[in-house]
Amino acid sequence: MLSAASRRRARYAAPAPRRTAQRTRPQGAACGADPAADARARLQDLVKQGAQKVVIDMRDTAGGSLTEAVAVANLFIKDGMLAQTVGREGKPLKTFPADPKAVLFSGPVVALIDSGTAGAAEVVASAIIERNRGQVVGEKSFGAGTEQQLFTLRGGDGLLLTTVKWANSSGKTFLGEDRAHSGVAPSVEVKGQEVADGVDPDDLTGNDDDAASKPEPGNEKRDATTPPQPKPATEDIQLKKALELLRDNKSVPTQKAA
Repeated sequence: MLSAASRRRARYAAPAPRRTAQRTRPQGAACGADPAADARARLQDLVKQGAQKVVIDMRDTAGGSLTEAVAVANLFIKDGMLAQTVGREGKPLKTFPADPKAVLFSGPVVALIDSGTAGAAEVVASAIIERNRGQVVGEKSFGAGTEQQLFTLRGGDGLLLTTVKWANSSGKTFLGEDRAHSGVAPSVEVKGQEVADGVDPDDLTGNDDDAASKPEPGNEKRDATTPPQPKPATEDIQLKKALELLRDNKSVPTQKAA
């Protein structure tokens, strides 16, 4: 569930020598039968390798259960309430306090979120903010986290009702009445890339018989030997901001291990 991988790959890569800040990437249930246990094992590896600061990349991360989310948050937070569930009219149903013995990493932490962050990842992000454990950088998350129950009606029809909503330690649910009241707002807002990488118009002809797609006479050799020009890499400004916060130690509290 946690890895020192690139944004688009889940493959684990060993950190470079003398690096003190490591990036971790929750990957959801695809990483194994117990994502929280997998996260703990990967974080333990980073700690053994000497990681002193951590970036938790939860962008485009959705799914997972509430108990898994609480377990992951507890790896970094030693005390206080991490999350709760609420029922009708916002009535608290169950609270999830941190277990001091479950803390694994006490160094500075920064989390990354965006509009694709939902569910369990929102629980972790909100706990970091609510417990003043570190900064959360990026854009407002999607807003999800409910438990539903299927009621069987006469005639064999079914009615699916939301009976429980997940909420942060203050009781604010991640799924609100509308988009404006849903999700987790980052403590440091940094907009990501608004548009995808540009598409080369030459790639859009889609017709090998099109005269426009054929080289002019005499230019066949030049076109065949001209290497394609690589596209410049897009700078990850959200990750860059997270690393700046860790480097400057701005509003990134640490916790003493239990």
